[in-house]
Amino acid sequence: MCGLFGSVGLALTPTQQRAAINALRGRGPDSQGQWSEGQATLLHTRQPIQDLSPLGHQPMASPSGDLVLVFNGEIYNQQELRRELEGHGRSFHSHSDTEVLLQGLRQWGSGLWDRLNGIFAVAAWEPQQQRLTLARDGFGVKPLLWHRDGNSCAFGSELSAFEATGLASRRQLNPDALDSYSFWGAVTAPASLLAGVEVFPAGHWGHWTAERGWQLQRFDDSQAPLAAVPTSLPEATAAVEQALQQAVTRQVIGDVPVGLFLSGGLDSGLLGALLREQHGGTIHSVSVGFRNLPGAVDESNLAEATARQLHLSHTTLRIGRPELEASFDGFLDAIDQPSIDGFNSFLVARAAAAGGMRVAFSGLGADELFGGYGHMGSLDARALLRVRRIHGHGLPRHRQRQLIAQQAQLVPGGQAHGGPVVPLRNCSQLELAGYLQNTLLRDGDAVSMHHGLELRVPFLDRDLVQLALAIPEPLHRAEGPKTLLRCLAARRLPAEVLSAPKRGFNLALAPWLQGAPRFAPRRILGLLHRHLSPQGLRVGRRGFWGSWALLQSSGRWGPYWRWVVLAEWLERGGF
Repeated sequence: MCGLFGSVGLALTPTQQRAAINALRGRGPDSQGQWSEGQATLLHTRQPIQDLSPLGHQPMASPSGDLVLVFNGEIYNQQELRRELEGHGRSFHSHSDTEVLLQGLRQWGSGLWDRLNGIFAVAAWEPQQQRLTLARDGFGVKPLLWHRDGNSCAFGSELSAFEATGLASRRQLNPDALDSYSFWGAVTAPASLLAGVEVFPAGHWGHWTAERGWQLQRFDDSQAPLAAVPTSLPEATAAVEQALQQAVTRQVIGDVPVGLFLSGGLDSGLLGALLREQHGGTIHSVSVGFRNLPGAVDESNLAEATARQLHLSHTTLRIGRPELEASFDGFLDAIDQPSIDGFNSFLVARAAAAGGMRVAFSGLGADELFGGYGHMGSLDARALLRVRRIHGHGLPRHRQRQLIAQQAQLVPGGQAHGGPVVPLRNCSQLELAGYLQNTLLRDGDAVSMHHGLELRVPFLDRDLVQLALAIPEPLHRAEGPKTLLRCLAARRLPAEVLSAPKRGFNLALAPWLQGAPRFAPRRILGLLHRHLSPQGLRVGRRGFWGSWALLQSSGRWGPYWRWVVLAEWLERGGF
């Protein structure tokens, strides 16, 4: 659990280096490291999960000095890779997965990336070859951003580090990214809201040298065809059970306790059940409930029922208006980039960290893979691509069409355009590459790491994803939505959890937004005008006031919340 930053072809001053490390300190409060040679710099902040000793310190260099590396994430199959590397004569001085990456790169080069099972963002420099390598896990669980300018490149875990070093600024926003945020409630990768900084693509590695520039290649094959596809419901259920059990086993690693974000739903409850089956002793879980927030969807009673049945050590955090007000500024500091989502995850992550958790399992990815969203497999292509848009965006029709077409390209081969109803597999691919990566995973990593907490997502294990995408749609829907997960949960979770409808996590922010002077529409619009107008940018006044009217008339707070978060994030930019 770490933060990284670095550059090649760009001499970072000591002041810039200190600023970058300070910006990333929340991701790694335990130790910080720096390595420089000529025009190459690698910086790192560390909070160890595997090998808590100083032997895992980063940047980590090979004994011969031919390779130096920084890394953020966890490699779940590091023990298997370690044994294989030892068979090739490689020796190790630590128990950290960072050293496995270091030796793996020296042994296999770019062939390493496809061998990894884990979540990772990696930057490596080879001084003799003057070559930079960047790589990122297949679903982008771990963030990696880059800023390229001719023969120079800077890279890092957070936009805050680019701002701190002066390489990017909230005074220079990306207009296309602002449109994307207005339309979807999150910025669609590869853009970021700061001009000049992009998202390094998930599931890719890249080499850079001054002579050849960038060579970028995809390595993740989680969507590759499966050798043997289940053909019956019992076969499919058994295969998913085995793959999910294996994913949980892989991800319960490290030298700190593993906990659980426990909602009242199926996905996190199933993870809790598998954790209990595999491990004795105390398993901590946390959920959020509400008080005096009319309209909030409170499933804390269901989470508590699951915790009782599984004998989890459970904590329920009760949220009311005072907690929302006290938490909002911290949320703005944590998110790094505006999003319509994430406040709920911020509150859960803070409660988990306060309870001593350093690692937490989350059920993210289950809905995307197993058909948990109501629109999956039931809409035509045009309706499907509009389902995630946020009302009150204020964009002209031609710009809306461009953003929707951009979203369609997230499905390999543009398959989202085919057929009157988009097949479940293609819906899954669209959700995995779109909403999950751009919103849920990005926000989840930002707010959890802000609290010194690492989020793990077993449902996104490569083998499980490959299996779920290969299973025929009729088996996924044989007994209703999420049939396969319901079959697994039937003997593991309380009856009231199994029978509860999917409702999602609703904070019910409408009364707070309507009643707090801080969120009055004229103030929010004034902040947006103050920070956007000098850049020649604006939000559509019709869309803005339409969002406020929607909040007033129906209590739908999401569209207006989008403008609140953007305005307040800009205001906290130190102008």
